[in-house]
Amino acid sequence: MSRFFTNLAVILVAAASVACAQQYKNVTAQEAKTMIDKGDIVVVDVRTPQEWNAGHLKGAIHANVNDPSFQTNIAKIGKDKKVLVYCAAGGRSVTASGKMTSMGWKNVWNMTGGYTSWSSAGLPTTTK
Repeated sequence: MSRFFTNLAVILVAAASVACAQQYKNVTAQEAKTMIDKGDIVVVDVRTPQEWNAGHLKGAIHANVNDPSFQTNIAKIGKDKKVLVYCAAGGRSVTASGKMTSMGWKNVWNMTGGYTSWSSAGLPTTTK
């Protein structure tokens, strides 16, 4: 019986480790800016086309999280890439970050406060 509990404990610890390893991390707009400035990160805007056209982060990829083709669009990003996800205020990017980690991405960061925090901090945006 004690061997059963030992094995169960090992399985639970391993499962918890895997679950933790697949979680995204939250970063502020300023932390996101630092990450972008360092390079080697894919920035994904998960807002609507109208929001995207009004302004977005330079170099971002647009993949509307509410669009049925969201998973197809992000599948083009290598799962080995570091990915920064943002929306308008942080809600949809949480959904997108969760979807991405469940699909196998290991290095996903969610920008809390989204585009609103970014632009309010006076950080650069573009409409091109």
